[in-house]
Amino acid sequence: MKWLLGLLIALVACSRDASAPIVFGAPGALKEAYGQMNQRGIQLAEEEINLRPERKGRPVQIRYEDDEGSGVKASRIAQAFVDAPEVLAVIGHVSSAPAVAASAVYDGHLAAVATSATSPELTGISKWTFRVISSDSVNGVAIAKFAERRGRKRAAILYENDSYGRGLANAFRGAFAGEVVGMDPIDDVKDQRFEPFIAYYKQRKPDVIFVAATDISGVPFLEEVRRQRLDADLLGGDGWSLLTADTTLAEGVFVGVPFTPADPRPEAQAFVKAFQRKFKMLPDNNAALAYDATNVVYEAARAGPSRAGIRDHLAALTAATAHHGVTGPIFFRADGDPVGKSVIMTRIERGALRIAGAVP
Repeated sequence: MKWLLGLLIALVACSRDASAPIVFGAPGALKEAYGQMNQRGIQLAEEEINLRPERKGRPVQIRYEDDEGSGVKASRIAQAFVDAPEVLAVIGHVSSAPAVAASAVYDGHLAAVATSATSPELTGISKWTFRVISSDSVNGVAIAKFAERRGRKRAAILYENDSYGRGLANAFRGAFAGEVVGMDPIDDVKDQRFEPFIAYYKQRKPDVIFVAATDISGVPFLEEVRRQRLDADLLGGDGWSLLTADTTLAEGVFVGVPFTPADPRPEAQAFVKAFQRKFKMLPDNNAALAYDATNVVYEAARAGPSRAGIRDHLAALTAATAHHGVTGPIFFRADGDPVGKSVIMTRIERGALRIAGAVP
């Protein structure tokens, strides 16, 4: 009788597992604009996945957690995901500092596919950590070469003093062939006074200013640039993509992004239209990357429906088996970085990112 009881328990367990949802964690700075766009991209992918025939009765569910951009909070969330056996993988983190901090917790337990975390510190940090966006060690070089192709010889650099800002700024400085007339940190992201910087730049006359920062500090920076009428090219990385919301302040600013709604590829335009139908707005690169990360994690879960199986599938992707996402083909190097990814240089025109030039 004991063997029969054991068999019945096993059958019940199997039945429960077969009907249980597939759960992924999705941590990010959900109160920030970039985190909200990230969440929308995941939500669209989740909706589309759950309409597939194979998901009938066993939907994908996303467990969102707000890490507030904090490494400390990200580590706590990561541990909670690791301790929850139903969570099979993580879509995130969104930004660099949380992704770096959480990677040690996920290591050996959960595959985490970061969406827009670009810090070089993430490269090779764990065999369980991946990302769908290129490292700032690549992006900063591409943006510097773009400035050079525009004939710019004198650069000033500002950067938010975190892993994202430092990594992108250092890559730009290392690749820029001209003179760097200043490289300064933005230590108080929300309340930094930019008047002294712009006054100094008016004296030194750089022909390009590169700002490795998010829109949070980008808006007051641009306000001061416009107030003092500084004449120079203004360049930013993907953290500046949300500056399009201010159609006057950001007009003419150059932004290096991994995706733009102006991308003419059919898969990109299909995503843009679906996103607009659902959210009544254009997607940005955060939404596109999160959408791709969700789909690549889901495909891995179908191929190997266990934590280890998902990690192994992601690590084994090749050019031939890559996920063809809206940001391009996705497969990974041994260090977890995506193969062949870089940025598209765009220019903000009338509230939209227009393609400004190809990256070599």
